[in-house]
Amino acid sequence: MTVADSRQGVSRGSPSRLLESWSRIRYDSCHWIAQKMCRLFGFRSSVQSGTHRSLVEAENALVEQSEAHSDGWGMAYYIDRDAYILKSDVAAHNCERFQLASSRLQSNTFVVHVRRATVGNNDYLNSHPFRFGRWTFAHNGTLFDFDLYKQWLLGHIKPNRKPLILGNTDSEHFFHYLLAALEKAGIDPSGHENMEASLVAQVVRDAVDQLFAEVEHHDCPAPIVNFILTNGDVFIAMRAGLELYFATQKNRCGDFEKCEEPRKVCMEAVRPDNRVNHLIVSSERIGKEDIWEELPQGHVVSLSKGFEMDILEPAPHFKVSSEVAKVLARRQA
Repeated sequence: MTVADSRQGVSRGSPSRLLESWSRIRYDSCHWIAQKMCRLFGFRSSVQSGTHRSLVEAENALVEQSEAHSDGWGMAYYIDRDAYILKSDVAAHNCERFQLASSRLQSNTFVVHVRRATVGNNDYLNSHPFRFGRWTFAHNGTLFDFDLYKQWLLGHIKPNRKPLILGNTDSEHFFHYLLAALEKAGIDPSGHENMEASLVAQVVRDAVDQLFAEVEHHDCPAPIVNFILTNGDVFIAMRAGLELYFATQKNRCGDFEKCEEPRKVCMEAVRPDNRVNHLIVSSERIGKEDIWEELPQGHVVSLSKGFEMDILEPAPHFKVSSEVAKVLARRQA
């Protein structure tokens, strides 16, 4: 049930009771959804790496998280300059293909997602990541009352791109909305051309800000839009709602002896500057090898092709809904 659907159940009574009932329904609906979000994991590294440790072996590995997020999984990875996608509507912890892919694949860039459906049914087409050209995208969150501003969002997408939205999730629509914003800013929407990570991050943040302004206009709860967007070179992640963590430094490294990276700044306790060897992003802390940092609310972290990391502060319209704030407060208590 969406918040919009629940409005139909409030039709009689005094204005104050209507408001009180609507507030309670909205809180209950948003609170329920906020606790049932998907899980994200992704990285970009200067050396080719596998994902098996983080996805299967580590403490709180993604396959373990999938037991509570069982509506499918997906994995994006890059070979040379080409993006590849593996998807399934089967739970990752119950899927041999997930185990096979995580144990064999090597890449400099991965995006992995385990889904717990809130908008859109359990279907292969609705599993993340989504792909267009070299861009891949995975979203952990929901656009509350999406039907109220869906047409506004579609209005930013070119007519010839709309048929490419094959599923019925808010996430896939949101992905193409971001691509449209990149194209409007003069950035190749297929992701093949060279581009500045800082510009991509700025455009993405401003597009999300416009979405938040539109949502506020409809008096809807602020969206939850934690996501990863990458073309294999530029790597962008945003936190807008629930927890999101990143890591560039390590406590220890199981691959240290065979690592071909000559400048092992990742083994220093504190980043010496904005030049890093890798960037890992995850909905939850995974394992104890990495030194996890919590990305602040509304911030966008970006990694350039040359492995320079930057963090952008929130845009003016960003906010966290009171319902989501209460979920976060309870988790931290």
